Amino acid sequence: NKRYAGLEGYDIQSCAAKVKEDFGKVDIMVHSLANGPEVTKPLLETTRHGYLAASSASAYSMVSMVSHFGPLMPDGGACVSLTYLASERVVPGYGGGMSSAKAQLESDTKVLAWEAGRKYGVRVNTISA
Repeated sequence: NKRYAGLEGYDIQSCAAKVKEDFGKVDIMVHSLANGPEVTKPLLETTRHGYLAASSASAYSMVSMVSHFGPLMPDGGACVSLTYLASERVVPGYGGGMSSAKAQLESDTKVLAWEAGRKYGVRVNTISA
């Protein structure tokens, strides 16, 4: 991200490493990311770049966070993400691939709950904000 160009420690892996260094563990992780550079565009006018950027920032980031923070969490720890109604229904004006990204986040959450539950002993859920 150009906002953090030239800076260090502004990625999920670095953040998890710093949390481990400073605190050793984390009991709860909240994923509250929704970013699509073309969110104001209708889906039919969304570029591939805009669509994939929405998916990366809004859905894959949860996968990455669970994979990096899961090992730092105690049994019974909780990972929660925020989703939005547009994952299930048409919400005019919420475009640029964001509705698809939120649906992806919800689907990934189910898989993460199964995988991270077994691997790290944590719970993974999403709530609609």
